[in-house]
Amino acid sequence: MNIKTRRYLAIFITCTATLALYGAAAWRVEQLRKVPHDHASCYFERCIPHNATLNALR
Repeated sequence: MNIKTRRYLAIFITCTATLALYGAAAWRVEQLRKVPHDHASCYFERCIPHNATLNALR
């Protein structure tokens, strides 16, 4: 394998890895977008309603 072939192989692997990461992130965002929200985020200790004002969060 000469230098030119190695360089093209390295570029191809880099592009493939980048596209795979981008595709996985896009798929994850799409999965999260499909999850129904109950108008609150209860992933932490406190549930925060999405329609609350800043005064209500204090």
